Amino acid sequence: MQSAEPLGMVLVISGPSGVGKDTVWKSAQPCLPTFSRAITCTTRERRQHEVEGRDYYFVPQDEFARMIKANELVEHAEVHGNFYGVPNRSIFERINNSRDVVCVIDVQGAMKIRNLFPTAVLVFIMPPKGHESEVLAQRILGRQWVEQAELETRLQTASWELTQVHLYDFLVVNDNVERASNELCLMVNQEKERRARRLEAPPETEA
Repeated sequence: MQSAEPLGMVLVISGPSGVGKDTVWKSAQPCLPTFSRAITCTTRERRQHEVEGRDYYFVPQDEFARMIKANELVEHAEVHGNFYGVPNRSIFERINNSRDVVCVIDVQGAMKIRNLFPTAVLVFIMPPKGHESEVLAQRILGRQWVEQAELETRLQTASWELTQVHLYDFLVVNDNVERASNELCLMVNQEKERRARRLEAPPETEA
């Protein structure tokens, strides 16, 4: 009897606000062609450079509440006063057809994904060591205007998130996008090769 096709891999990329996790993923995407991004729903306002359905699904708060009630989200969390969630279809339709999926989400969401998918690969994107707060503040302010109170909240959240790195399988320091994306590619492709070898290995027989 032919065995069923294996499930696709779930890859999670997360890190503090401003660390550049989206940028690293976009740079790494060409060398990880089997992965498609799970598009997250959010209630926050769309930024000028963002595209509906490519970066996020932007939904009003009442629609987000309906999705929660209807169990249409794999995970959801409130971050900096806005809600984020990954729709079920973004993950299950792919992995059930042996295709890989990547979730670019915050630390809260990453832990929920790990609970649902124990074999998920979790990668934490770190800011350059020794100057974490300064680098994150500069990157946050560089992509949008935020009030001082919001900036301080984001940096406080980032400080907590940096204490959670021990929960991840791999760490990548984003001191240079090209180097970080190359490191991410190498890690993920090596992990896929290890898993493929395990699947191909003959089952052990009892003596």
